[in-house]
Amino acid sequence: MRRKYLTAAAVTAFVLLFTQILPADSLKNSLRELNFQIIEDDINFFDFTLKDLNGKDVKLSDYRGKIIMLNFWATWCPPCREEMPSMEGLYSKLRGKNFEMIAVNIQEKEATVKNYIRNNNYTFPVLLDVNAEAASKYQIMSIPTTYIIDTRGKLAAGFIGARDWSSPNLVKVFSELAK
Repeated sequence: MRRKYLTAAAVTAFVLLFTQILPADSLKNSLRELNFQIIEDDINFFDFTLKDLNGKDVKLSDYRGKIIMLNFWATWCPPCREEMPSMEGLYSKLRGKNFEMIAVNIQEKEATVKNYIRNNNYTFPVLLDVNAEAASKYQIMSIPTTYIIDTRGKLAAGFIGARDWSSPNLVKVFSELAK
């Protein structure tokens, strides 16, 4: 299973194939300045329903109307583990605003994911993609991969690889967008 997903450094073709610069748009301009790959076409997000760590079904479309940070990851992935503390920092600063962070774990056992999340005191929502159905819809070839979905439910941008999600510039942009 692990060999199916490459590290971020191995996937440049994906970025070139699925992204380009768009005309002026505040969300996309802000994300472009932060080195996100802007999604050219007006594409609706791909809906899915997955279980959270409490066994509850969560549907992505339930968050329509919010800025959504959709992150695909696994516990065995060093870059994924590297970025998670900063994801928690961003989530704690934006909790309760018009923003939702959803971390989708790909093809790992529930107990493994629960233990990892609990041991690291992460509070953002985590969903289990045990059959990689959501990952397939989003054509995930490398992890971590993160998509930003705008309030209209459109894919706005993506980012392959780990980053510091709690950097002042990112927090400022997401805070402004989530008003």
